[in-house]
Amino acid sequence: MLALVTISVFGLFHPVELEVQPARGCVLAVVSANGARRILEGSESAHLDAPVRVTGRGGAEASFLLSVPGKIQREFRGTLEVRRQQGHLLAIVTMDLETAVASIVAAEGPGAPMEALKAQAVVARSFLLASHGRHAGYDFCDTTHCQYLKGPPAARSRSKRAQETTLGMTLEYQGRVLAALYSANCGGRTRSLAEAGWRVDGYPYFAVDCPAHGAAAGHRIGMCQTGAAWMARHGAGFRDILALYFPAAVVAPAAP
Repeated sequence: MLALVTISVFGLFHPVELEVQPARGCVLAVVSANGARRILEGSESAHLDAPVRVTGRGGAEASFLLSVPGKIQREFRGTLEVRRQQGHLLAIVTMDLETAVASIVAAEGPGAPMEALKAQAVVARSFLLASHGRHAGYDFCDTTHCQYLKGPPAARSRSKRAQETTLGMTLEYQGRVLAALYSANCGGRTRSLAEAGWRVDGYPYFAVDCPAHGAAAGHRIGMCQTGAAWMARHGAGFRDILALYFPAAVVAPAAP
């Protein structure tokens, strides 16, 4: 199973400068392209306007606060590489797969019932495993083009528990992990790839009736997040939710 994923963050801001500082209890090593090294501890921070690599001690992962000054700040766990691209900086965080899953669940499912969060975790993990390398030079971005992602949730949060209780579980079709898709609201019925005019390659997706209705939002393919939440509130487990939206796929257990 793929252990690490690389995710470009804050790309929508096209930053020309960034700032990084250690999260509580962490130490960071900031190494520039020419090999110059700076250690950050406590409340120390570094202004970044050129390519660098940021890690914990000995090149290990660490928790850090990254910001586009005056616009946004988030905490991440992993290592950071800053590149220069077309006049702005590209911030790429390399993180553990399960850290990414928990972070996506926290961003995509705030307020959803636990069983819907578990379904979201399985779907997010499947997408990460089956479709890495979506961008040149890194795997994913942190927008809805790939999967919406914020910082990792707290250890006792519902999002973290959803990730942990489904640890390693994926959706599979004909023995292969499925790059599972989802959208906010299907409007009462999902679409097949053929109905959407998309090329069918691998899992074809199916049009299924959804128990939740409303204004459609998103591509309407795969799991409907509104429908998943409705099902969970009415007693469905995460396996029931996945079985509805991904017929012909199976929930595979974690690899030994």
